[in-house]
Amino acid sequence: MKVKLFVTDMDGTLLNSHNKITGGVKAAIKRAVDAGVIFTVATGRMHVSALPYVQELGIDVPVITYNGALIKYASGEEVFASYLDKDLVQSLVEYAHSRNIHIQLYSDDKLYYSEENEESAFYRKAAGVEGYPVGDQLVNYMDKVPKLLIIGKNPAEADKAVEEISQLFAGKIVAVKSTPIYVELIKPGVNKASAIAKMAEIYHVPAEAVLAIGDSNNDLSMLKAAHYGVAMGNANADVKQAAKYMVADCDHDGIAEAIERFCFA
Repeated sequence: MKVKLFVTDMDGTLLNSHNKITGGVKAAIKRAVDAGVIFTVATGRMHVSALPYVQELGIDVPVITYNGALIKYASGEEVFASYLDKDLVQSLVEYAHSRNIHIQLYSDDKLYYSEENEESAFYRKAAGVEGYPVGDQLVNYMDKVPKLLIIGKNPAEADKAVEEISQLFAGKIVAVKSTPIYVELIKPGVNKASAIAKMAEIYHVPAEAVLAIGDSNNDLSMLKAAHYGVAMGNANADVKQAAKYMVADCDHDGIAEAIERFCFA
């Protein structure tokens, strides 16, 4: 069966290394959508950060953000939301501060952290969003938090955070890397795979007609669950091993290749 629901990660997958959607990828997506394929994004990004790219593609479908914790139309209608317990959020913030690691949280689709630093500035520029350094008042922004993000000063610091959090908060939080220095902190059972299952239910798409494509560890759940699990050529080793198929990298229109192979061939 050809693909009817095509779900792509954003950074390193839909976007090339310059954070752009290439002309070739845009043309392939338009061709797929015109043919009736439901095309959407599943990203760890905030909804407000993903929105400009979705609007650039001219699609209005539910967009999966915060690694599956929020599913929301580009036009604003919310389909699904899952939030972390406030006490758990506070404990995770205290953990990071005790180790002098940058941590940020998201509330009402806004970005908050204690103080501006090199890590927060890097993230704001990459995500194209505003951030709010609120000092000791961070505790006042811990409601309706879909996820937190730790940004390591280097990959080793991020790896250590994953290991420690997985031990200290076992069963309460999932720590998974989305880049060499980004550590996503999300609720167990809430991930891109669970969000795709909701999307397939909404559109009545059979499991054998679902494709997921990505490049990082926060994509593993959806690549393993999807009938067509596709790794980008620039994906890390874990993703390549888990995926059933592989296409070109994000700078050589891997998305377009996947559309041609699995939606039309």
